[in-house]
Amino acid sequence: MTQTKVDKALATHAEGYNCAQAVLSSFTEETGIDDKTAKMISSCFGGGMRMGATCGALTGALMVLGLSKGFAEFSPERKAVIEATCESFISSWKAEITETDCNKILGIDVCDPLQRTQGKADGVFDRHCPSCIETAIKLAIIALQSA
Repeated sequence: MTQTKVDKALATHAEGYNCAQAVLSSFTEETGIDDKTAKMISSCFGGGMRMGATCGALTGALMVLGLSKGFAEFSPERKAVIEATCESFISSWKAEITETDCNKILGIDVCDPLQRTQGKADGVFDRHCPSCIETAIKLAIIALQSA
């Protein structure tokens, strides 16, 4: 299952969708949302929310966890469970990727048009984004199984 999701996400990313869209849209079965809705919800989260902040693959995976294991009716217990799930996920992410911010992962300022263009030409996105997408999916599956 993991490889199927990774393959789908990487194909989605290769089509031009951002990392958040690639991750969230590969979990439609688990989240109960369709592909179009997943891509629309996550469309503003690529490139670290378009400002080089938190990696889109990471935010896409957190969306998966929220939609799958989150709560709509408040209870301190449910809130504690999802917070622990998120904290564990982020800790695992940092152990594998080290950084959480897109700019730091890529080593460029994604908001700077010149750096972005040069980064594309130099293959920066091709070197880093697929591994972030794959890590996000792998860790999300683990989190869903243990939550």
